Amino acid sequence: MDSATPQTAADAATSAAASSTSSTVANGGPYLHVVHLPNAAPVRRKSANAPDTAPADAGTPAPQIVPRIVPQIIWAHGWMHTHANLLPLANTCTHGRDNYLLDMPGFGRSGMPPATWGTQDYADHAAAWLRTLPRGRRIWVGHSFGCRVGLQLAARHPDLLDGLFLMAAAGLPRRRTPTERFTRGCRIAAFKTLKHLNWLGLGAERVRRFFGSADYANAGALRPVFVSVVNENLSDVAARVACPVHLLYGENDTETPPSMGQDFARLLPHAHLQVLPRFGHLDILTAGGHQAVYALDTFCEEIFGG
Repeated sequence: MDSATPQTAADAATSAAASSTSSTVANGGPYLHVVHLPNAAPVRRKSANAPDTAPADAGTPAPQIVPRIVPQIIWAHGWMHTHANLLPLANTCTHGRDNYLLDMPGFGRSGMPPATWGTQDYADHAAAWLRTLPRGRRIWVGHSFGCRVGLQLAARHPDLLDGLFLMAAAGLPRRRTPTERFTRGCRIAAFKTLKHLNWLGLGAERVRRFFGSADYANAGALRPVFVSVVNENLSDVAARVACPVHLLYGENDTETPPSMGQDFARLLPHAHLQVLPRFGHLDILTAGGHQAVYALDTFCEEIFGG
């Protein structure tokens, strides 16, 4: 998951300003806030019954003109992030494409999920919203947690997506050295022991915060969802994904290391793995953003046909 704190007030204000000037909000229901960055290129139109250059004839009714359906990019953020973390990347992808940035349920301006959701619930909720959009060619772009949801969506609703572009994808067990497995086992044993020793003055919650990750400590009301999500193994889900998948990882990512990308590449039937040198889990979106956008643009040309 993503070792990051929630947005600061300044970040939220910056995101709101960007949204109000360059985008509109699409209705995704009470649990899904969606920001729309519309296609910035002129929409080409084509006659349904005649060639584009049909000769004018005053006695012939004008042919029906229908708009071409613009390809769509759906952006799904990581854990404890919002659409604002992906907005700088999406702003560079609006020429000839509609972009929709999600605040996943429980994050940003979206409502809390009504129960302890797993990624399959997030995917089903996103699917219900996607079915309200015109069905053009469509790519799901995810970062970390957003990749988990995208994989579930592609496996459970294959008719809704034409490709997945996954940055720092999570969802598989990490490879661990014998030393790492031993250290992890000791921590788990210590946690299970100490959380029951209230006479030491260490409450269960305090012990959980000490032994848990930063994401666990900062999850707040989403903690049950975090526990549900982080314990998922998406191996079987990945094997059912039929669409093309581009996997992008940072060489120095310690949360979702490139070895996890290698495991995903073996499971996904139509996957390509790319590793960006020198980048980690979060700066792949910032310092490495220009390389990520270039890779995405190339993938879009493959899926959208130019």
